[in-house]
Amino acid sequence: GPDPSQLQWDFNNPASSAWNQAVISQLMCRLVEMRQKWTVETRSDQYWVHKITQKFTRIKKRVDKAKPRINDNLSIETSVDIAKRLANEKDEALMKARRDMRRRTNMVAVKEAKGDDDVVAWRFLSSVVATLGSDGMSSEDSDGEDTETVYCTHTLPWRRDIVKELNLIDQRRLEDSSIF
Repeated sequence: GPDPSQLQWDFNNPASSAWNQAVISQLMCRLVEMRQKWTVETRSDQYWVHKITQKFTRIKKRVDKAKPRINDNLSIETSVDIAKRLANEKDEALMKARRDMRRRTNMVAVKEAKGDDDVVAWRFLSSVVATLGSDGMSSEDSDGEDTETVYCTHTLPWRRDIVKELNLIDQRRLEDSSIF
């Protein structure tokens, strides 16, 4: 098993692998010793195992993204290519977030300029979409010709049922695309 003085994750396998479970067990032993000094609210061991596993999963995703891929000409990406790809992915995510923010802001501004009765409702819906973040709703695009962007809600355990309100946003966008 893993050496307790030099713990290392096995990113080639999931958190449920025997090696990674042994690492989690070692981390839990350290955590039990450390948390006696903490003044925060006590949590169960199961809670901490879950948090450690979540952290492993997030790190593994980043490690997997940074692995070299095979190019179209069957060559393997260089470290420079990987850095460019990761920078481009980050730039695209930031552009998407900025675009989403402009769309929300523009919709409320148009409603306010028209003096519509439902400005308050649209401000609320804008705050809901802002709270969900740019990934709270995702677009599914097709390469077909007569297609339109469809926004699908992510079902998250902490989110109440607001599908009706999100569908209202989509419907309004389809009726007047100049708003978005």
